[in-house]
This record gives sequence, structure tokens and C-alpha cells, in this order.
Amino acid sequence: MSVYKNKICFLGEAGVGKSSLITLLRGEMEDSLNDQIKPTIGLEIKTSKIGGIKCTIWDLAGQKRFKAMWDDFLKNSGLAVLVCDSTEKNLEKTKELYDRYLKRIGAKMIAIANKQDLPGALGAEKVQEFLGGMPTYEMSAIKKELRERIKEILEYELSMN
Repeated sequence: MSVYKNKICFLGEAGVGKSSLITLLRGEMEDSLNDQIKPTIGLEIKTSKIGGIKCTIWDLAGQKRFKAMWDDFLKNSGLAVLVCDSTEKNLEKTKELYDRYLKRIGAKMIAIANKQDLPGALGAEKVQEFLGGMPTYEMSAIKKELRERIKEILEYELSMN
């Protein structure tokens, strides 16, 4: 078991909802999620208790200028969470990220098909198939009632390492 098992990195293109998912996970969401969440600059590191274990949550900025740092940020991760916004357009870019980082990070990787609340969102099965079978879960980061679901997903995936 890696000493870094409790390091979870959220990565994906800009605007797919990585920071919103982390806000949901940490229970910091107000009654309605502010549409004006500020983009992550570089990296934000927070902690959260998942399954009774304190984990560090790394939120990797998705803008092009920050992706050069991802290799360093992803080192020693116990779990990488690849987030997409469940649109066909974004899925192409997500597949490129998957192909680029999966082979090099040495961590378990899962996908979150976020923004399932939007019309035309591709379901987890379609996203999983497109990503070559990577375990994929549907989510909507703006739904406060899904907080336990994201915790359960991460707890389950961490326990499988």
C-alpha cells in the first residue's frame, strides 16, 4: 500500500466542475451553488475525511497554461479523478487527457461524468465506453443531495487500491 494512498487528484478541462465537486464533497455548498465559482489557479489543496480517513484533495487547474505542471502534481497519487462535463465535445479532450496521463501517473484513475443535470448529457456507460472502460460514475456537482454519493464513490475506489 502506498503511503500516498490518501492523495486524490481531480483533473480535467477547465469548467467541467472539478472545484464544484470538491465543494460538494467537503460539505461547503450553500443551498445553491454560485454560478460564479472562480477558476482554480494552478493548484488548490484541501483535506476531507473519506471513510474515516483524512485525505488530501488536489484540485488541478484545467487551463492549458497549467497542464505542464500536472505531471509533478500527479506524482504519488493514490487516486486520480478525471472529470468531464458529459458533452461529446468535452469527451474528446478528456480522452486526450486520459491517454496522456494514465500511463505515466502510476495511480488508479476513475472518471466522473459530471453535469448530468444538463439536457443531452452523456451517461456514465457512454463515457466509460469512450474512455476505454475506465470506471465512470454519473454526478451533478450542483445537487447538494449527492454529497454522500461522491463520498461513497471515493471511499469505494480508495478501498480497492
